[in-house]
Amino acid sequence: MPRNTFENTLFRKLKRAKVGVKYEAEKIPYVIAGHYKPDFIIETPSGKIYIEAKGYFRPEHKRKMAAVKRQHPEKDIRIVFYRKSKSNERWAIKHGFPYSFATIPKEWLL
Repeated sequence: MPRNTFENTLFRKLKRAKVGVKYEAEKIPYVIAGHYKPDFIIETPSGKIYIEAKGYFRPEHKRKMAAVKRQHPEKDIRIVFYRKSKSNERWAIKHGFPYSFATIPKEWLL
C-alpha cells in the first residue's frame, strides 16, 4: 500500500482505471559514478591505510562510503568518528569498516 497521500491517490485512480498496477514491486539497481578522496593515507609496512574523519555522518556520506567499500574491498579504509555513537558503530560493523572514536589508535600506525 502506498506510503503517502499523493501516491495513495494515484494508486486508487489507477485501480479505478482497471489497469494492471503494482506498488514498489521491483528494485532497479543503479550506480552513480564519482570519486572518493580519503582524508588521510598512512603508509605502513603492511600497506596503505585510508582514514576517513567523520563528524556528523550524513546519509549521503554513508551511501558513498558503503559503495566505495563494496567496489574496493581490497582497500583498507577505516573511519575515525568525532564522538561515540551507537548508530555509527552499528553502521561501521555492518559495512565492515574498522573504526574508532576521537583518535587514531596507535596499533593502526604499526
